[in-house]
Amino acid sequence: MTDFTRRKALYGVAGGAAALAGCADAGDPVSGGGGSDGGGNNADGDGGDGEVSTAVQQVGEPISGVAWDRRQRRGICVLITEGYGDGTGILGEAPEPARGFVSETDFAESVVCYVESVGPTTCHDEIAFDGVGVEDGTLVADATVRGADDDGVACGEAITYSSALLRVTGDPLPETARLSVTDGWGETGTVHSDDRVRDPAGLAGGIRPDGDPPNVPASFECDAEGFNRHPQAYDGEVNWGGGGGTGSDAGGDGPLALRVVTPGDDAGNTDDLAVARGERFRIELTNVSGHTTYVGAQAKYNLEIRTESGWTELRGTDGDPIVAYNDLAISVPPDGTLNWEFEMTETGLVEDGPRADAFRVCPELVPGRYRFVFFGAADLAVAFDYRG
Repeated sequence: MTDFTRRKALYGVAGGAAALAGCADAGDPVSGGGGSDGGGNNADGDGGDGEVSTAVQQVGEPISGVAWDRRQRRGICVLITEGYGDGTGILGEAPEPARGFVSETDFAESVVCYVESVGPTTCHDEIAFDGVGVEDGTLVADATVRGADDDGVACGEAITYSSALLRVTGDPLPETARLSVTDGWGETGTVHSDDRVRDPAGLAGGIRPDGDPPNVPASFECDAEGFNRHPQAYDGEVNWGGGGGTGSDAGGDGPLALRVVTPGDDAGNTDDLAVARGERFRIELTNVSGHTTYVGAQAKYNLEIRTESGWTELRGTDGDPIVAYNDLAISVPPDGTLNWEFEMTETGLVEDGPRADAFRVCPELVPGRYRFVFFGAADLAVAFDYRG
């Protein structure tokens, strides 16, 4: 589990795909679809919608954390369409050669596709590409796990995951990727950049507690004169635990997974979605897909308590409510995460948030079930219990 000290504070963006591991030099791009893969192979392409040039960087180790099942699929692919200076996300913890390969990419004229597969021996440690092209806005290619070229080479019998980066330069640039991947056993399957590259079941935290809340107050009324609650900015039902990005109506099967991480979750107890007074908890929004997803500003959320009359916002202002939000979009790369961190007190729920000088919680918190709704992306929601 992840501890609080390793995470960025409220509104910290832990997303990006610029840092990668590498074990071979990148080949120079060659117009017309040919390019070296850094290991003496060609990454040949037919051009598709237009002429493309390619270059390949062998990465070697699996940097997804092997979040996919080799018995069900031949591999994964991630399409990187923009650079991320913070070097985090699915490709964020890799050595310098591949990091440099991505940082040197001009994303105005190129994309990079990360491909991961597997083989039966320690010699199955490289991926070769062929048939690279762009068809109707989709990057297509054949990717094959390559073993030893010489039968005399001694190879240890071990399940070995390999990975590589394919840079494609051309016009128009693809927006998605569809690859035919052949693993080290000779089994071939199709992988897409829209496929999940991470299993949401493996994420820290949970979605909402089981069973009834410990307390359901009749109401959550503030006696202060002139107090105005932040309005509920979503409409109708919420999507518990997952859904789509900005402007999407996708439900729980979308690319985004929302989780609440309580102190019990960090201790390995994912069933105890409960917080005591003064304890810190966080909300994590993770892109589990293989393509960049966009969401609204992180300030676009409601914090609520369940009452007999329904869900009620905790926060408000002494005076006219502040409801204006910008329309800027935030990009969340594959395996990138946005974080919100709170302390369970009246001041701790607003002090690091938007307009902290204006918002306050009224009345005082009471035991019960609380909810976080991010209306910056398909009205995603999680809930937890407050013990008091």
